[in-house]
Amino acid sequence: MSSEISNTKKYYDKFAEKWSMSKTFSFHHEKQFKKILSFWPEKGRIIDIGCADGIHLPLFLGMGHKLKYLGIDISKSFLKIAKSRYPQINFQQADISDKSTLPKLKFDGFWAGAVLMHVPLTKWDEMLSNIESITKKGAYGYISLPTEHPSIEIGSEDIRHFTTLPDIEQQKIIKKRSWKIKAKGIINGSSKKNIWHWYIVQLPS
Repeated sequence: MSSEISNTKKYYDKFAEKWSMSKTFSFHHEKQFKKILSFWPEKGRIIDIGCADGIHLPLFLGMGHKLKYLGIDISKSFLKIAKSRYPQINFQQADISDKSTLPKLKFDGFWAGAVLMHVPLTKWDEMLSNIESITKKGAYGYISLPTEHPSIEIGSEDIRHFTTLPDIEQQKIIKKRSWKIKAKGIINGSSKKNIWHWYIVQLPS
């Protein structure tokens, strides 16, 4: 595990409860979720990469209730909260940049809302390859990424890593792996500079 990922894990293990209490809006990506539902099989198996405390689960339990869901996260503290809130749901500790930790299943699609930026750029090829390894050919996925470093939440104790790239560079990396961008857009962050770009992508068939 790289030092960047290790520091991010330490941060979330320490501040999971505080983060969870402050991030209570589960429908920030509702519009995008509706869009990707039309691409996913009705009863498809979907992996939520970086599920945190299950923040996006209300979307899956509502509009996506027929989907087979698995949430993974690197933080034990996040997963403890998620399991206490949703004891009927499957969760697993895993690091998307480390293939050996990932589930031995093939998924019909993936959800990666505000998470891939925590992996350092030097490991993105490996990370994206890992996503391909656990999804079926031609699968659809959702990604959101920042173009600027988000505002610091816990002051000097915020040791999380953020990979920030202009949207042009984000798209170059996606297309380099022959992933097709089927839809894209912008989500406003906490400030005018804090802009997030979202993509619905299709992996190679």
